[in-house]
Amino acid sequence: MTDTGSGVAHPRVTPLGLFVAGVIVAALPILVWSLAALLLQPRQFGVDRLVIIFLLLGVIIGELTSVEVVLQDSRTYLMTLSTTFIVALIFAAPLGLVILAQCVPLLIDDLKQGRHWSRPVFNLGQYVLAVAAGRWIFSLVAHQSFFVPEHFQRDDVGPAILASGAYFLVNNGLVVTVIALASRRIEGARLWIDVRQNITTWGPMVAMAPICLAVTNFSLWLVPLVLMPVIAVHQISKLALEHRHSAQHDALTGLPNRSFFLLQLDRMLAEKAAGEPVLGVMFIDLDHFKEINDTLGHEAGDALICDIGRRLRSAMTDDVTVARLGGDEFAVLTRLSSADPLTEASDLAGKLTATLDDPVSVAGIRLEVRASIGIALAPQHARSSADLLAKADIAMYLAKGNGGGVAVYDPSKDENTTERLLLLTQLHDALADDQLTVYYQPKCDVRSGRVVGAEALVRWQHPHRGLLGADQFIPIAETTELITQLTLVVLEQAISRTRVWLDQGRHLGVAVNLSVRHLADVRLPEQVDSLLKRYCVPPALLTLEVTENTVMTDPHRAVAVLAMLRAGGVRIAIDDYGTGYSSLAYLKRLSVDELKIDRSFITGMTSDDNDQIIVRSTIDLGHNLGLRVVAEGVEDIESWRHLQVLGCDVIQGFTVQAPLSATEFDAWLTDWESHRREHVVGGLAGARPVTVGTVERLGAPTPLPIRESRDAREEKPA
Repeated sequence: MTDTGSGVAHPRVTPLGLFVAGVIVAALPILVWSLAALLLQPRQFGVDRLVIIFLLLGVIIGELTSVEVVLQDSRTYLMTLSTTFIVALIFAAPLGLVILAQCVPLLIDDLKQGRHWSRPVFNLGQYVLAVAAGRWIFSLVAHQSFFVPEHFQRDDVGPAILASGAYFLVNNGLVVTVIALASRRIEGARLWIDVRQNITTWGPMVAMAPICLAVTNFSLWLVPLVLMPVIAVHQISKLALEHRHSAQHDALTGLPNRSFFLLQLDRMLAEKAAGEPVLGVMFIDLDHFKEINDTLGHEAGDALICDIGRRLRSAMTDDVTVARLGGDEFAVLTRLSSADPLTEASDLAGKLTATLDDPVSVAGIRLEVRASIGIALAPQHARSSADLLAKADIAMYLAKGNGGGVAVYDPSKDENTTERLLLLTQLHDALADDQLTVYYQPKCDVRSGRVVGAEALVRWQHPHRGLLGADQFIPIAETTELITQLTLVVLEQAISRTRVWLDQGRHLGVAVNLSVRHLADVRLPEQVDSLLKRYCVPPALLTLEVTENTVMTDPHRAVAVLAMLRAGGVRIAIDDYGTGYSSLAYLKRLSVDELKIDRSFITGMTSDDNDQIIVRSTIDLGHNLGLRVVAEGVEDIESWRHLQVLGCDVIQGFTVQAPLSATEFDAWLTDWESHRREHVVGGLAGARPVTVGTVERLGAPTPLPIRESRDAREEKPA
């Protein structure tokens, strides 16, 4: 038997209510009449009693043995194996006995499940009419009594086949009609799919009924031949279900996979009508998973993925779909029912990130796992499953570009997506073809003007677009593992150039910026040490610059990695100091050598007292902690003069020189050391007094042959 699953509500004066009432009214006389006939003539069994007893046993066993049948759209429903024996009883037993065998188990199950009374009542009427239709066709064609069949012979097989078809059509026709009325819409395509699926799944069970009765009526010794096809249907359905489960679920975590997620999303989008709850899709990507996988091995990576999958699933309710899309990517699908779906989705994403706060123990190592989550909503951001998932993916990369956390899809930040994808592909080729080069911006002692080092700034000599600055490709690289490879290229070029300077007799240091991914990579100290040894460069000549925000993304691991680097003799600098958060707290924890004051404070220092106070306080703080203080973005001589008064150690900016290629830098350095440095320093020394706070120190010099202020801002490298 099949459970209609119609979800019938209280009959009311609606098309659905009228239809349900009509089914019940039509079935009631047949039910009463057939049961009365059975009670008045209890000994009239028609066909051989042993055959009827066998069929009744088949009904009982079949009711206890249900099969979850997989439909074409991956939905499932429970089909009991009693269907064949119920239909066979239509041609062998009194009508009242057939109705009892058909309806009693179903009514008991409905009542046990606590379903509304209207559902079992409708199902009773449905099956009474289906059984009566089958018996009426059989009695009409085979010329037998409607209530009690007299016999079943070889010539009755044809009428039985017709009767089986009538039973099938009436039963499924009533179900399809009530479902269409309940949903208040009739979709021809959906209706045809349901009918076709019922024909291919439930139809064979009905079609076997005449064969079953013919075989058992001929000889009970042939009963095993009847049971074998029924058992085969059960096993095939079981295998199909297992195959569907394996095809739609991730073997490692047991979560639904990408295929199932998109199928579920398609279904929910198709069912969604105007005014119904918004759908939310979240794309989740673990931060620094590749480093963990490469360092600890794939087995440890798999264990981590399993643990994350369990955490995400346990944090969600049963009506929320959590899937693993592949690798370290997960997705969540949910209905958002509140008046503010965006806030609800953000709160849910926050709940997901909170589940990852507790460290994970993998291979005996406690790991802190962070994730970047992108959110997209339907219909606000997209209306198809592929577009919605793509928008959530874009939002995830926005979150990752911001150092992790949660981000909502923003159309204004989704410009030139195709171009960005093309640029990312070309960047792969650029790394392979040595198209990346390093430019150097000098860093000068604030009093003597002597060049004490340079900052390495990456450039891309694009074959078609010319020389590209870091701001045109670094943000794209930072969303992928390319940033790791790119930074190693910059490190090698910078360290090899330091070797060249040493061979020229110049003791110049070089500074290289690190991204968020590097601060979580425990392999970095070993890689840096290997490069320094290869080019025989003292570790103290290399400075690695990090920002406060990159440290705060994964502070425990960042502190550990920086400590290992500094233990190897490498200098550590905090870049863009003053723009991050928890500055003082993490300065105390971090082992650093240098503070770089952010250019935003330097630019306004000569005209804004607050900026000047911040700069002075930072310089004093750095000196009290024993750190060298560097001012970046020095773009005019007046700012240089103020920094000298405030006691800053090193300056960097366009006032001295814009970034240059390696050969241009060497030529400029010779010229600076020979002529310009002395002129600049002499000009500063002869400057008239200016007031900085309450102290009168050096003042403005006469005009100097030095680079003019520039409005452009130098971008940061990898």
